[in-house]
Amino acid sequence: MYPLQNWVYGLALSLRFNLVFSLITMGGYVLMKNKPPFKLTALFVLVMLFLFHSFLGVAFYALHDGMWNSLEEFFKGILFFIFITLLVRKKDHFEGIIYFLTLALCFYGAMEGGKVLLSAGGHKMSGILGPLGDNNKVALGLNMTIPLVLYAISETKVKLIKQFLRVLLFFCVLAILGSASRGGFVALLVLGFVYWWKNGKKLSIIFGFLFMAVVTVNLMPSSWFERMDTLKEAGQENTLISRVTSWKINTLAAMDHPFIGHGFNATAIYIVWRDYAHNLDSLNFFVDTPIPTKGYVAHSIYFEVLGNQGFVGLFIFLLILFLTFSKIKFLQKHHFERGTWQHNLLGSIHVSLVAYCVGGAALSAAYFELLYLLVALVICLQITALEGQRPPSHPSAV
Repeated sequence: MYPLQNWVYGLALSLRFNLVFSLITMGGYVLMKNKPPFKLTALFVLVMLFLFHSFLGVAFYALHDGMWNSLEEFFKGILFFIFITLLVRKKDHFEGIIYFLTLALCFYGAMEGGKVLLSAGGHKMSGILGPLGDNNKVALGLNMTIPLVLYAISETKVKLIKQFLRVLLFFCVLAILGSASRGGFVALLVLGFVYWWKNGKKLSIIFGFLFMAVVTVNLMPSSWFERMDTLKEAGQENTLISRVTSWKINTLAAMDHPFIGHGFNATAIYIVWRDYAHNLDSLNFFVDTPIPTKGYVAHSIYFEVLGNQGFVGLFIFLLILFLTFSKIKFLQKHHFERGTWQHNLLGSIHVSLVAYCVGGAALSAAYFELLYLLVALVICLQITALEGQRPPSHPSAV
């Protein structure tokens, strides 16, 4: 696991790229004369409310500096979210964001997928230092990016770019398989099913599945199949038991602090989880869990928010997801006709969010920047739709 900064040389090693580009973007927006129109939407307000609520748990129950660091990282992601909603309006803007994601995250996925192929399935992805810090999170990010790559393939007219993106897609799927992430594998299957259900080209999707199945059977080692086979025996599997233990502890923590929670990853801290470890029997759901000997991260976007921000924070988080899905359907039905690039992009974002909700069910990724980027794109499309509805201004009669 290593930072992307290690892939550059010389002066670039000490240059803080994110900071430099962020300052240029913010400064450029301040100096911009004709700023894009902006309308305050319910989704935007909810995300800002979620940020504020996440601050409350840290402010009241900050147990270590790591909480403030996590809040700072989340704030940076929301700052990115804000400026996307302020600036992105035209098709070129949206596609610029899509290609940025494709060339960034999928570059890493293609590199790891190439290692999986060359090692005959022996390579296991480790992750990138930061928000994609382990194999599970990289698998989640790649699953969320695949629908956006498919959108780019459908929209580009350049055959060479189409072929490049298809090759990139193939290696990203290999990377997900090679990550040995069961959540990533399930999310990949869900992606395929959703596309099969919604797409008219069902036969081509079936052939695509068969092709990847043949590749998987002939490439992946027996240890990979043994690991995936544990999905059938979840109740006896140690990693799942540790996850359920964490879910119970986060639930007990939320019951103790229902309004603002304990703050970021508090239930992984000894002085917090020890207070709930002996009360696990009070929550007899799913599987029985022994008393833990150490703290665990939440291992679920839903229980992560529950423990971090209480029931109020979880309600806001779920409302953001629900309203985003609802807004996508509303915009597709009432504003953008089938076949338009806006309709297609909204469909891709919808599938990407489904992958997030499924893959994140057993993964701590509630504050993953890609989620809020997708929400920002939906807000931008909503603003463009509202601007298109506004009647043109007419000069007053002389």
